[in-house]
This record gives sequence, structure tokens and C-alpha cells, in this order.
Amino acid sequence: MNRVSGCVWLVVMLALPLRADPSLMVSGGKGDDAERYGIGVGWQQDWRELAGGRLDLGVDLDGSRWRLGGDHLTQLSVVPSLVYEGGRRGLRPLAYAGVGPAWINRSRLGPRNLSSRLQFNSRAGLGMAVGRHSLALEAWHLSNAGLKKPNDGLTSWGVSYRYRFD
Repeated sequence: MNRVSGCVWLVVMLALPLRADPSLMVSGGKGDDAERYGIGVGWQQDWRELAGGRLDLGVDLDGSRWRLGGDHLTQLSVVPSLVYEGGRRGLRPLAYAGVGPAWINRSRLGPRNLSSRLQFNSRAGLGMAVGRHSLALEAWHLSNAGLKKPNDGLTSWGVSYRYRFD
């Protein structure tokens, strides 16, 4: 990605909350011997019709607390995403995926060495939506994308709930 397209992408993601439907989310999961609990806000904007449903642009601003034994780590993330919701009414299938920058308050969690406070948070989920509510099974991965070694990363498998205020 060159500088111009990178700047355009950044402007679109920062402007999205001005026109999009807001939501509140909570999530939790476990993996790599660690537990993760998160809360955040998100925005989702209709983008285009696709396969009997719609494909939306989203951005989430959230915080998570990772715990491994008696050790803790705090993560703050901004994650642009693509969200697919099938159908228009009733129980609808849901799928999403995104990746974005994350900041962590320390570069270690127990024996895991993340090497830097700058990380990338990637996530994907599959679930169902009804009305303004959605519930999904999701995977989260936190890593520095190989920018610095070692890069142990953290992966969590869990559940998320979202309430949209549209």
C-alpha cells in the first residue's frame, strides 16, 4: 500500500463513526493458557448488497484485559473490518474479519514475549444476528507481525455479544 492509498484508508476509517450505526460489544475468550475479557464500541456502515444480505464496513475501538496466572496485560485496539449479514429480517447469519493496530501496556505476559508495545490485533467471527443483537464465536490474534523478535503472540478463542443502536 502506498502513502496516498494508506492516507485515504485512514481518513475513511476515522470518518466512519460520523455516519455509521454505533454499537456496544463485550467479548471473552481463552487460548495460549491466557484468558481475555474485552469491552468496546463499534461503528458499522452499510456498504453494498451481497448474496442476499449486505456487506458493511466497520471499525471497532476496544480494550481487553489478558490474564495468565497472576500476570496481566492491557490491550487497546482500533480494528477496521468487513461484516457480512445475510437476509434482512429474523435470524440472520453473520461473519466478520478485521485487522488493526493495538497498543499493550507491557511486552510480556507470563512466559510469552511479545517484544514491543505496538501490536496488531486480527480477529474473525461467525455467528447469528436477530434485531439489534448479535452473538458470535470468534478468534483473536495479537502479534507484532514479525517487526521484532521474539514474536510469541497470543491467540484467543471465544464469544462476543454486540448491541447495535441503529
